[in-house]
Amino acid sequence: MMSSSTTNGESQRRQRRRNSQESPQQRAYSSSSSSSIDRTPHLTTRGKSRSTTFTAAMSKRRKIVYGWFNFIFLCWIMLAEQFVSVLSLKDLKIFVPDAVIMGNAATLTCQFELEKASLYSVRWYFEGEEFYRYVPKESPPARTFPVSGITVDETQSDSQSVTLRGVTRDLTGQFQCEVSEDAPLFHTDIRSAKMQVVELPKEDPQMQLEKTHITTGDSFRAICTVGTSFPSANITWYINSKKIHRSPYQRITYRTFEGTPTFSSLDMYPHSQVLQDIYQTMPPMQTSLAIMCEISILHIYTKSVHKMLIVSDLVTTVSPSLLGLDGSHNRRNGDPDNSALTVSGDAPAAAYGSSSTVMGLVLALVVLCRHHYCSKGGRGL
Repeated sequence: MMSSSTTNGESQRRQRRRNSQESPQQRAYSSSSSSSIDRTPHLTTRGKSRSTTFTAAMSKRRKIVYGWFNFIFLCWIMLAEQFVSVLSLKDLKIFVPDAVIMGNAATLTCQFELEKASLYSVRWYFEGEEFYRYVPKESPPARTFPVSGITVDETQSDSQSVTLRGVTRDLTGQFQCEVSEDAPLFHTDIRSAKMQVVELPKEDPQMQLEKTHITTGDSFRAICTVGTSFPSANITWYINSKKIHRSPYQRITYRTFEGTPTFSSLDMYPHSQVLQDIYQTMPPMQTSLAIMCEISILHIYTKSVHKMLIVSDLVTTVSPSLLGLDGSHNRRNGDPDNSALTVSGDAPAAAYGSSSTVMGLVLALVVLCRHHYCSKGGRGL
């Protein structure tokens, strides 16, 4: 019992001695090491939570900053658009003739509104090549540039329009007008339009008919020719004012080459629906067809050629009114009924039994004989 207590006392004394021999730094390190070992799990968990909280806060702050930046940027764009709409160029329009006869003058117009802005320049281009420029701040403000086929009449040109003299076929193409406003925006806009220069034929169109007389069962052919033109002329066919279209019984050919006359032919066959309709609806006393070919070039040139074709077997019904007679005694308001002098095969007795009809025929013969006798210089009956 005594020995064990003695041993414990000696161990404690040794430990105290050892502690007294350690330096203050060693004691602090040993104490901190022991305490850090005990607190390491708590520090690790606490650091992770702090890191997560910091990341979330930074992400929220970044979203707020981005949102304000986008809002300010959109406001700036809206203000810039308002400023531009008030002070900038607008409503630019170009007017170029669709077609101009070769050798004539052509005026090209460019209309625009600047509102409160100032004009910097107006430029004209043909197929991408600049040929006229107007800058108000320069002296002189107008300036021309050499482009093949273009001659600018500077006395008739300004910031709104430019006039070209003696246009040629080479000026068929696209024209552009470019307008720029002055500082600070230098807003620029451009418009384009096409112009066609037309070369008219030097000779009048011609038409030939292969026949001058036909019957209702015959076919016929007509040929129409027009001189050299640019662009080529269009040829349209008409019979008794009815337009003719291609069909198996209405054959139309069209041939043209650059630098040569334009040629078109019309072949009509008796089964043509147009001819059948014309024959059935032809007015009395008309025994001919009016053939016409119409020549047109865009909207600036139109000419036509007419020919008459006689149809020899068309029969015209004679009306009693032409002789001043009434064949049926039916009158309305005292006027004859103008019915034809025909005899029905189903009732010959009734037709010939009427004494008034016979008298009418006799009087008609008398009138005809009298007319024939008087035309030979004899005296009247």
